[in-house]
Amino acid sequence: MPRRAATQRKGEIAAIVLIEQEPLRAKVAGACKEVMARLDDARVGWHHFERKDKPAFARWRAREFGALLSDAREVEERIRDAQTIVHEVEMEMRRVFQDAHGAYQRVMFRRGNPIAAAEEEVSAQREDGAGRKLSDFEKEALFQEWVKRSLGTNPDKMDDEAYSSSFEAFKTHMFRGPMDEPRPSQSARPSRSTPPRESVSYSEAEEDEETTPVDARVKELYRRLVRRLHPDLRADGTAAVSALWHEVQEAYAASDVARLEILLALSDIEANRLADQTLSQMHLVLVELERALWALDKSLLEAEREEAWDFARTGPNTDLRAQVERQLKRDLTNRQERLDLLTSTIAEWARGPLRKFA
Repeated sequence: MPRRAATQRKGEIAAIVLIEQEPLRAKVAGACKEVMARLDDARVGWHHFERKDKPAFARWRAREFGALLSDAREVEERIRDAQTIVHEVEMEMRRVFQDAHGAYQRVMFRRGNPIAAAEEEVSAQREDGAGRKLSDFEKEALFQEWVKRSLGTNPDKMDDEAYSSSFEAFKTHMFRGPMDEPRPSQSARPSRSTPPRESVSYSEAEEDEETTPVDARVKELYRRLVRRLHPDLRADGTAAVSALWHEVQEAYAASDVARLEILLALSDIEANRLADQTLSQMHLVLVELERALWALDKSLLEAEREEAWDFARTGPNTDLRAQVERQLKRDLTNRQERLDLLTSTIAEWARGPLRKFA
């Protein structure tokens, strides 16, 4: 049997070179602290923009251009109403294969006469034995629409007893007949189309917990981070420590082991415990910090292009006022054009096809 080739020739001496990692760790730690300082400065700028510039700009804009903003809100509400009608007509066209004019008339009749529309729906089902039976959700939707239009009341503001008794009376009047299911008790308010919550026994909860155990490493990392970063245990809690603590909570909730490892290394660097971390872990922390700084710098660059940037310090000026006014008028014009298009579409449906006379 042939002998294996020797990996080391006779007379040669294998040497292991030991590299002192302390200077390398110190260098990476210095880079991490530099990025952390830049990240803190960027966070200060972002918080100033969100908490001071934007609120101050919003107050000034509301004070200076209240009329334009009110007109824009009114047009937006009319757009939503018109879009709702268009959607209902299109759904009606698909449901019964009607033309646009017939579907529009049907929708407007149902909107103006919710009770008559519901009675017609029930009658059609009774005449057609194979008709689709209304679900509880559809019955309750009809009831809520009837309350809004006939009683002028928001059904969500009714107390439980009034809602339950009114709904049962509505069902008794509207859906009585051979197709009805047994009438439920009036003592309990309907669930408003929400399926009943099934009770879970303690043994089932234990079984679920056993089938989805939290990784032991996650618990270990979380306990170590709690001892280092919990606000009750850190009298010198800074903004950076508070931010770390919130990130720990999110990572623990997601059972993100890799993220918790990075946060642990970051807490060690923040506390100058460099000996507890390997060089590779510190490099991962540096990459994570640079990624966070890049994302925040990008957000700040986008914020600088907004009209509210630095408004709390500089305040309004003539150019800004003219720019905001032009933008608001442009937006209002675009909304009005959208509303005109929807209104013309609805008017065309209401008018119906033009008839040709011989």
